[in-house]
Amino acid sequence: MMATSPTTHGRTRRDFIKAGGALVVGAMGAADRALAGASAAGSSRLRVASFRCDATPPLGETLVWLTKLTTIKDPLLAKGVVLEDGGERCVLCALDWCLLCNESEWSFREAMARAADTDPTRVAIQCIHQHVAPYADEGAHRLLDGAPGSPSHLTAKFLDDLRKRLGEAIRGAVGRLEPFDRVGCGEARVDRVASERRLKGADGNIIVRGSTGGRKAELASMPEGDIDPMLKTITFARGEQPLARLHYYATHPQTVSCDGSESADFVGAAREATEREEGVFQVYFTGCSGNVTVGKYNDETPRARAELAERLRAGMRAAIGASRLAPAEHLVWRTDALRLPVRTDAEFLDPSRAWLADPRAAEGNRVYRGAMRLATAERAGRPFGLSSLQMGRIHIVHLPGEPMLEFQRFAQRCRPDAFVAVAGYGDCGSAYLCTDEAFREGGYEPTATNLAPGAEPLLKDAIRRLLGEAMS
Repeated sequence: MMATSPTTHGRTRRDFIKAGGALVVGAMGAADRALAGASAAGSSRLRVASFRCDATPPLGETLVWLTKLTTIKDPLLAKGVVLEDGGERCVLCALDWCLLCNESEWSFREAMARAADTDPTRVAIQCIHQHVAPYADEGAHRLLDGAPGSPSHLTAKFLDDLRKRLGEAIRGAVGRLEPFDRVGCGEARVDRVASERRLKGADGNIIVRGSTGGRKAELASMPEGDIDPMLKTITFARGEQPLARLHYYATHPQTVSCDGSESADFVGAAREATEREEGVFQVYFTGCSGNVTVGKYNDETPRARAELAERLRAGMRAAIGASRLAPAEHLVWRTDALRLPVRTDAEFLDPSRAWLADPRAAEGNRVYRGAMRLATAERAGRPFGLSSLQMGRIHIVHLPGEPMLEFQRFAQRCRPDAFVAVAGYGDCGSAYLCTDEAFREGGYEPTATNLAPGAEPLLKDAIRRLLGEAMS
């Protein structure tokens, strides 16, 4: 195992790199961790294995916004890859859930790390953020259990069982690790899927176009707005044979919500159709889409969902076609421990305490504006974990919360010479990650965050470090 030293804002005083069988000690900065560098003869051993775990709750479990599960449309999956360089491992996982927060995100990473025989800081689990799927925040669950007339939440048994099954899937993947020697990247424009949520009216005020905005003709007719239209694909291969592909695209993956059904929605449909078509394992990650939805193109009908799935699938197919393989370089894993300005002021938390304690209050307020805010406030001193994986000119950045699109654009601007893919929706205890300008403008997102203004420069500094900048 690689030793890990204490960090301050993600910078290690001393990191350890295993290179060519020798333990090389050096000051790396920005928490760089080379999972194993090439030996003097250039014989670094790279291996990969995919894993899949069914994450569908049983009927009767609680989905997002307190809806009881009555209908299973298609499986919710945890899909990912275990990567190994010289015996050291990291894990990337995308989960078909709405969100994992605080203690729940940490416990999933810890269980996955044990299964992969690695450190939790080298595990990234990102929710895809479907809205017909579960959320989990076990600190908030305990607060709900202690409140009068507690609203329901996911059961401890289901969560414990899922962590166990996910660990078993990862252990199985470790047993199937196989060499890869090529990594590829490609991107393609996705047509008529994403659209901006924060539109501006003639008076300069924010107009919110949610995920089902297509039901209103005036919202559907408004411009697509500011989006990142490019879907990015990363491929692990042996020779010319692809072994696994990772896809990254920025939009809320929501066509319906809170109807008693569960589904991986149109993004899951596109992902699984691509896997069946190509016969290659496919993983999909949601990018920085806190202010991006499918609202212009979604009227909540089955036809709209099918069309969105097909257009996203066409983007995946095109990005795969545009991909070019190159010799694989060693894996560099960076971490950052970021303290964000979690709100703990009385003006924010007193109403939350009141909602939690009042059995007559709306259950949504008791859960989302009550217990979940309070659970995040309790962890205010504990940093959020961020990470990145670099393979030559390819960078993958893993961010917490619901980041606004501006953070994805910033990451790409930081390394215009590189191929930068970004996944959001890691530890979602923060809720939205807003720019300071969004706080000044108003609109939905600043009202639904657990953070105060000031997160933007902190997160941007962390992104620079994760991309290998500001190294000391």
